[in-house]
Amino acid sequence: MSEQAGYYPPVIAQFSLHPHLLRAAEEAGFIEATAVQSQTIPQVLLDKDLIVCSKTGSGKTAAFMLPALHKLLNNCDSKSAPRLLILLPTRELALQTRRTFETLARHTDLSCVLVIGGETFSRQRTNIDKQPEVIIATPGRLVEHIVKATVDLSKLDMMVLDEADRILELGFAPEVKTITKACPHQRQTLLFSATLSQQHTWDIATFLHDPQTITIDPHQQSQTSLIQQVVLADDLQHKKRLVIALLAKEQAPRSIIFCNTRKQCQALGNALKAHKLRADFTHGELSQRDRKRIINQFRSGQFGILVATDVAARGIDIQGITLVINFNVALSVDDHIHRVGRTARAGRTGTAISLVDSTEWNQMSRIERHLKTRFTHRKVSGLVANYRGPVRVKSSGKAAGRKKLKARRRRSKVT
Repeated sequence: MSEQAGYYPPVIAQFSLHPHLLRAAEEAGFIEATAVQSQTIPQVLLDKDLIVCSKTGSGKTAAFMLPALHKLLNNCDSKSAPRLLILLPTRELALQTRRTFETLARHTDLSCVLVIGGETFSRQRTNIDKQPEVIIATPGRLVEHIVKATVDLSKLDMMVLDEADRILELGFAPEVKTITKACPHQRQTLLFSATLSQQHTWDIATFLHDPQTITIDPHQQSQTSLIQQVVLADDLQHKKRLVIALLAKEQAPRSIIFCNTRKQCQALGNALKAHKLRADFTHGELSQRDRKRIINQFRSGQFGILVATDVAARGIDIQGITLVINFNVALSVDDHIHRVGRTARAGRTGTAISLVDSTEWNQMSRIERHLKTRFTHRKVSGLVANYRGPVRVKSSGKAAGRKKLKARRRRSKVT
């Protein structure tokens, strides 16, 4: 990270963390603290409950993992484990978080157990019986253990909800309430998310005690590192040709292409394979084993193009992704933020290209308006769309006259 206008980024060592953690952080390349880390770590060390909203790829996991492990190492009392619980919405995110734990705790005796669906319940119970200091879990499976009395959370010191917005969107609020009831009332609770609506904040407010809120660019990617572009398209077949051309032009070592539906995801993945491209696809209806295998193969470089739905790709943390293509415009601003957050991470540069047809113009305009920006329009040689955008555009960026046109069409059908 370069110095800008006399600003010197804080280094991890300034936080006076446990020497074993500082050594592991340095070995992993965590030298300079990101904005969310520099604001969050001191507050966690002061035992504050926090609501932290920061963009994907900003270093949120290390922001809670480092101080949480520090407190475990410096508070070796007679309490039985577990003492730290980390809740995540999906198995893939839980696996990634465990990898971060293993990286940062490598020079300590701290242990961790993964409690997620798709894994053997009896084996998890055996691992829990070994009393690990840390449990990393998805809500549904952890509630199963609570109901069957195979886990004791009564001595817990800290609970972390990561990707909290997604936990709530997936309908896990009842499970989170069950889990919090099984934890001591006097605990520290940290809530992290890339996006968090006012309704979501209200929903989880009862889980925290007088929380402080830390907000770091919740709706904006770093405009200096992320290039966002729009390419107009006529239909799905035209979009497929555009994807192939853009992949050839960009020559990105790793790319993710987002689709709104499982059917489109699978069809596009197979189309890219038919063009002899090193690609595969993942969506929520694949088995956990297949999704895990595909993500691991993508991470290890066995193929360089991943086609995914939002559910399957939420929270994927893979280094070196320099290109994101939205085959369909995201259905919400939050989804768009999470998608483009796959690239331009930790100060690196990246490109996000959205393919927009006539039915998607207004949704893209809503996203631009919410992010307070205008994406650069790009043309692909030989594949310029017949659709050139709406004839008239409102000051908001939306197409003008669409409501009147729809009303006239409805009246004509009646008559």
